[in-house]
Amino acid sequence: MILKYKSLKQLGFYAFIFLTFFACTKQDTIRPSIEKSLLATDSLTLTQPEQSILKLDSLLQNSKHLTTLETAILLFNKGEALYLNDKYQEAFNTHLKCNELFAELNDTYNESRSLISLSGAALHMGDIETAQKYALKALSLAQLIGDNRIEGKAYNQLFKLHFTLKDYDNALEYISATDSLFSKGVDTTSIIAIKGNKASVYLKLKEYNKALSSYSEAMALSQSQRDPKTLVSILNNIGYTYIEAGDYESAEKFLRGSATLNKNIKAINAAPYKGLGNLFLLKAENDSAEINYKKALEIYIANSNFKEEIEVRDKLVALAIMSGDYTTALDNQIVRDSLQLYVSSLEKDRLLNFANVNYEVKQKETEINHQKEINNRNQLLLISTIMVFVFLFIATAFYIYNTKLKAVNKASKLEQSLLRVQMNPHFIFNTLAAIQNITLEGNPIKSSNYIAKFSKLIRQNFDYVRKEAITLSKEVSMISNYIETQQLRFNNIFSYKIEIEDSLDVHAINVPPMLLQPFVENAIEYGLKEKKVGGELLVKIEGNTDGLSFVILDNGLGRSAKAKKEKLTEELHATTIFLERLKMRKKGEEKSFVIEDLFDDNNTPIGTKVFFKLKL
Repeated sequence: MILKYKSLKQLGFYAFIFLTFFACTKQDTIRPSIEKSLLATDSLTLTQPEQSILKLDSLLQNSKHLTTLETAILLFNKGEALYLNDKYQEAFNTHLKCNELFAELNDTYNESRSLISLSGAALHMGDIETAQKYALKALSLAQLIGDNRIEGKAYNQLFKLHFTLKDYDNALEYISATDSLFSKGVDTTSIIAIKGNKASVYLKLKEYNKALSSYSEAMALSQSQRDPKTLVSILNNIGYTYIEAGDYESAEKFLRGSATLNKNIKAINAAPYKGLGNLFLLKAENDSAEINYKKALEIYIANSNFKEEIEVRDKLVALAIMSGDYTTALDNQIVRDSLQLYVSSLEKDRLLNFANVNYEVKQKETEINHQKEINNRNQLLLISTIMVFVFLFIATAFYIYNTKLKAVNKASKLEQSLLRVQMNPHFIFNTLAAIQNITLEGNPIKSSNYIAKFSKLIRQNFDYVRKEAITLSKEVSMISNYIETQQLRFNNIFSYKIEIEDSLDVHAINVPPMLLQPFVENAIEYGLKEKKVGGELLVKIEGNTDGLSFVILDNGLGRSAKAKKEKLTEELHATTIFLERLKMRKKGEEKSFVIEDLFDDNNTPIGTKVFFKLKL
């Protein structure tokens, strides 16, 4: 009986130990139902990341009694799906949570995986320091557990970081370490990508033979895998490498091979055509360059690849100007600029989305912290206080956001108005007509000089109008270019002089772009062009105690005389736009602005003087 009692006692003890062990380890297991759901979302992540995110959120919110490991794995998969969907801020915040859970579980393998994703997200957001910190930590953990694959991924992340910083020597060291670790494995797709990355570093270092050698290794692996899409990309990269190396014949062979393979597999890829366009442009075979650029352009338009479309249209603008087809050049430039505005708008929306996500995360963290204090305080009073605080915060944030949005809209409208004033169609077409006349007169050198000057003027206008400030030297260069182009239009019926005080460092002083051009244009259009001989234009720039003084002086007919012949439109008047720009600087500079009509002793108009000051 005693023995039986002892046996039962031992059995009970062992049962207690088993149940205790089961209870302690329950948090570190994944149930089959959750595992099955994870497999289903994995297949969606690569093809439909948004759908995958919704399913993972549903699992996180609706599944009862999730273990710590299950929660961590679900968050990890959600972070990966967000990363693939280019939602880097959300991906970063999600991986931060799962990384903390993996650390609590002492799951070093998954902790290091999440650190690599944290580094990648930080790098995409431009936070280099944070990206490096997490990559190095992942590398340390991978070496600790002896996982070559994770170690290789950490080295690859460090490669990306240093490649972004243009530190190509260190980038090469890290990608070489990645290559040595992955070459021992069987993941051929990853090895091909690593070989390509290695070649891209050699290309930046101008070690073309080594770059071609790496691409050759990648090509051999791609052929063994029977992966034509990857092979197309490698052939294209080899073609670009030969262009950089100056071997145009080999470049053309590989680029045409890439284009042919694309056709054979019925793939749509613009890169070979763009490469051929670049090649023929370098060889001065402009017709062939234009044909290939147009093929690439059609594909980029079909795929809504706006950044590549902008780059190709830039090339087509240059080709059109070189061939004398200025109408086509202008059409392409207009489309290009509208695309650039759209891309900039998308980037602003993306940044705003990041800000909203950060705000939502911080708001949730605040609610959690306050929830911990509810048990020790009056619940009703605390909730009321929080609600008032949140309401005031949202109202203040909305007011600040609305104010900034109004300022941005106002600046955008002012920029558009300024652009229309700077490059009015009459000026463009009259200048083109003047260039055409010179060409017809049989003076190609003079015609070429003015084409170069005019194209530079167009580029300066489009480049400078969207900048807040440019150097005084660039402003003077642009206005000189503009005046000389106007002299071409009017057959040099007037002369000009720009006087700058010797003590001014024109390369160090920054001013708002294109402040002088509207008044120079007025001086020419409404004063000097009516004066058949002896016209003079003076632009004077001097320093004063707190900035610069500007004077634009002409000896034309004067505003009063010209007003009898023409009625000026006030809605887009250069003076109105100019004063609005000064007001937005909030320095009171608009108060210094004066337009003075000049008269001789007989009260006859003899010109116009414009004066204003800028505070630096």
